[in-house]
Amino acid sequence: MQPTKTVALIGNPNCGKTTLFNALTGSRYKVANYPGVTVEKREGLLAIKDGGHVSLLDLPGTYALEGMSADEQVVTSLLRGSLAGTPKPDLIVAVVDATNLERSLFLVSEMIDAGFKIVVAANMTDAAESLGIKVHEELLARALDVPVIAVSARTGRGLASLREAIGSGLAREAPRSPKRSWLPEGAHQPREAAGEEVARLGSLRYTWLKEVVARSTSRPERLRSSRFAATLDATLMSPATGIPILLATFGLIFQAIFLWAKAPMELITQGIDGLSSLITAALPPGMLTSLLADGVVPGVGNVVVFVPQIAILFLCIGALEDSGYLSRAAFLLDTVMRRVGLQGRAFIPLLSSFACAIPGILATRTIPSRSDRLATIMIAPLMSCSARLPVYAVLIAAFVPPTLLWGAVSLQGLVLLSMYVLGMAAAFVIAWALKRTILRKEHSFLVMEMPPLRRPILKVILRGATDSVVSFLKNATTTILACSIVVWFLASYPKPPQGFSGNPVQASYAGMIGAAMEPAIRPLGFNWEIGVGIVSSFPAREVFVSALSTIYNLGDDTEEHQGLIRALKERQAQGSFSLVTAVSLMVFYVFACMCMSTLAVCRRETGSWGWTAGMFAYMTALAYVASLITFQVGSRLL
Repeated sequence: MQPTKTVALIGNPNCGKTTLFNALTGSRYKVANYPGVTVEKREGLLAIKDGGHVSLLDLPGTYALEGMSADEQVVTSLLRGSLAGTPKPDLIVAVVDATNLERSLFLVSEMIDAGFKIVVAANMTDAAESLGIKVHEELLARALDVPVIAVSARTGRGLASLREAIGSGLAREAPRSPKRSWLPEGAHQPREAAGEEVARLGSLRYTWLKEVVARSTSRPERLRSSRFAATLDATLMSPATGIPILLATFGLIFQAIFLWAKAPMELITQGIDGLSSLITAALPPGMLTSLLADGVVPGVGNVVVFVPQIAILFLCIGALEDSGYLSRAAFLLDTVMRRVGLQGRAFIPLLSSFACAIPGILATRTIPSRSDRLATIMIAPLMSCSARLPVYAVLIAAFVPPTLLWGAVSLQGLVLLSMYVLGMAAAFVIAWALKRTILRKEHSFLVMEMPPLRRPILKVILRGATDSVVSFLKNATTTILACSIVVWFLASYPKPPQGFSGNPVQASYAGMIGAAMEPAIRPLGFNWEIGVGIVSSFPAREVFVSALSTIYNLGDDTEEHQGLIRALKERQAQGSFSLVTAVSLMVFYVFACMCMSTLAVCRRETGSWGWTAGMFAYMTALAYVASLITFQVGSRLL
């Protein structure tokens, strides 16, 4: 049964609204875009008291009803009922930060004045109590004349009471004549105000809210704070100590990607090999057996094998985000990033791009300056995303020995880190060039909130990492599966003529495509097999691994059912695939824009085919030149 009523979560940025949404809906939500705009919409099912369900919307963060950014305008349009394809909410759950009620309640008081049915969720009460702040929800509810529920989305405290309040709120009537308690007695708020009048009314509202908070909360004269937390915060925010800590943190993450994922990856590899052998033994020889054993299983399986590494990456980034560290890193890097024309706020979209460039590009909506936003969009795909990780991982595992430097540092992890650093360095150079040429018109400054440092909640981190891994696996079973079947067909047909003594794949359509490309890519150290993999990976970068696996399994019967890493090592021994070639190929994938989805999102966010074509052109040219230099110089040195 489809839900007939809609509840919207509305609040300031960083008030824990999305964490509350996840806690209320569990895994029963979907993510899409609002019609006609690129702002993301999260919609889920919320079970309420009577056993029914309502539709729960997680709206973008906003500080006021009349906001200027794209996110804030979506909130305004939805509350007015003018947002196409989305109904006006029947109830608003106003999420406020219990550690900073005065600021959060400004938006709540505006919605009360507008006559909306509201339930206030005083979130982050655990963090407030750790500071010595106690929210008396009954007193706050009496002052605002709306229900108030104290909750902690991170721990689950108060969620049952909130569900009950939502059910009751949906049943009651909206106030016909909302109270404007913040106005002096006898005064009337004008329908339209401007200039000094806006400032005067805002001051009156804040004065009233300050009195409300003073009457409804208990707090010590001096907030409790840990001396250790204060020292840690100062250490993380100081450039002298914070930047080395930041570099060491990400260095440890890349070390963990190889060292911690080794055992589960070996188990997955054994399962893939066993499944291929089982299919071959169970089915008679023929086209279907070849498709499954040589195309589908190796193609999809040799990408799925990297799920442990991708999961570790998402877990680490999730822990940094939930702890409050990422906001400090953004502030810390503001001075550094301004030297290339960006602001520290761009750090969050760029960091998101390490998982996937698509949410990274969407996250640039929080950057108010259009020139800064465009510059960030243009360099976001240079951050090595999770789709590149399988390419890096298989080449590093095949050609870089698992040596431990100084007994603790993995050489493979250092090589992987160097690929990420290379992409970041190139991104900063491109941003510097853009901000001094076609995007030099605007100047901006950084204003951002600093959430408190806190212990990450394992449940929150695991849920975020699980969602990201599931999204990756969905891609593996759709795009990669389809590409694997296409590559298998191209590599299988037409069959070589009678008496053909070479590699049978060379006589196929794939071989013809690779042969046509080889003169152009030979200076990069690539042969026709790599050329086919590059062409196949345009829909999604990770398809390169499955394409190469399919070609190698079909190309040599002696290698059938072996892992791609072992196949590459054998080719290295034969002299057809060298270490320099592997490094050149990794450098190519650091810069190449091999992702149709990224280009599509760039087109939507910029509203221009020109910026999209420019992104693809400069990244392709950069990939070719960098790979050419790498191979030519490396061949002479090694």
